[in-house]
Amino acid sequence: HGRKLVNDSRSIVDNALFTFEVPLALLTGSDNNATTICALLPPDFAIYYQFVVIVFFQSIFNAILGALMFKIVIEPQQQRKTIQRNNGSSRSKTDKQDFAGDTLAGTDKKDVSSSGTAFLFAFGIAMPCVVLEPIYAVRALEIRNVGLIMVFLTTSTVSSLRITEALSGFAPVPTRTSLRNYVAYFSCLLGMEFDPLTGNPKRVSREFFWKRLTTLGRDFVIVSLIISFLKPYEYEFFETHRAVDSMDHTLQEVFSWQHLLNNLFVAFLISACLSQFSIGVSLVYNIFYGVQTYEIVLNPMLKSKSPSDFWGRRWNMLVHNGLKNGVYKPTRKHTSSKLLAVVATFVVSGIIHEYVNYVMFHGHGSDEDVVQNFAWKQMIFFGWNGILVGLEYLIGHWTIFQWMSRTLPPIVLTALVLCSALPLAHLFTGDWIKHGYFDAIYLAEPIVVCRRE
Repeated sequence: HGRKLVNDSRSIVDNALFTFEVPLALLTGSDNNATTICALLPPDFAIYYQFVVIVFFQSIFNAILGALMFKIVIEPQQQRKTIQRNNGSSRSKTDKQDFAGDTLAGTDKKDVSSSGTAFLFAFGIAMPCVVLEPIYAVRALEIRNVGLIMVFLTTSTVSSLRITEALSGFAPVPTRTSLRNYVAYFSCLLGMEFDPLTGNPKRVSREFFWKRLTTLGRDFVIVSLIISFLKPYEYEFFETHRAVDSMDHTLQEVFSWQHLLNNLFVAFLISACLSQFSIGVSLVYNIFYGVQTYEIVLNPMLKSKSPSDFWGRRWNMLVHNGLKNGVYKPTRKHTSSKLLAVVATFVVSGIIHEYVNYVMFHGHGSDEDVVQNFAWKQMIFFGWNGILVGLEYLIGHWTIFQWMSRTLPPIVLTALVLCSALPLAHLFTGDWIKHGYFDAIYLAEPIVVCRRE
């Protein structure tokens, strides 16, 4: 068994890369002549060794499952398409488009219907495997660091959506062309880039690799600064009168400036952590698979222009694409309702996040305590944001909103988008703070710590 990586053993005396003095008056605004010794501490590198091992372990598990999915689900679909095309019974629009095609109209219900065997395998074997595997793996390996548990949960989050998209016929077109492409796609915990002309994965270039390294370096600086700043305050810089994971906030409290700013700081931290984590994982595949992966966090905290822009084009594009192909498109195809498809997508997102929280924090209390504390908070949060996106579709064309979109500065639009979600953001972030997710991430970061002399 490796180190459990729960407690931070780093100290200024033993681990400082360098130290510097800061006048206490500068920090407090007082006339005190005392100084504060600050130091930059390196990350605990043991967490990265375990991180890489887990990524490889999950990739092998997903590769085996992906091969079975291709043989039992994807390949029979493709064979039926070929037979129907040769018989002239139907002509799927997918067959007319190149490998970049990924529209709702790109598949035909009759062409992509899955057999009873495919459904039985997907929901009777594959789905239970991806849902239960992280639970048993974490227990068997005695993983205690919540950040490392999240790496395991990437499989259940991403793979479950890839299973539903395959059953519905919405797996990305290039992945359906060969067993090799699909296994590479299914085993990669991040999204792969495919050449729109050849349908093959894009190969890593020196320029691409260098760009990713610089982006990762940027994220390390951002996360380290934010987490070093928030950690001494237990991630709540401004004092409030409610526990961080409480559901008992009054209407006045959820709109108080202290509550909104606390949620904003943590939202920035989560966004930066997600970007850092995803690029770190993707580098493993860039190196060992030799293929390009796409960025999944596209500056949602500073550039979002609407709720749909935030959730649909900037925040966690990996899960977004999975929800789009695995939930939104199938729902819209069968109901012809854009609004119902949006609602279904956010409901499924809430369920997934409820599952993630339960597994990630299960070992931090009794079963009764865990169930009580996680009582549908994610469902409420994502349900609220689903309502916001639905309202955008329904009334976004009104003159007042069109005027705001054209006239207001982009940063003001972004602030309005964030303010629509921040009052309830504690439902998403509160349990992550209480049960130590950010403390687990803290071990993986170079940090600045200070002590008074």
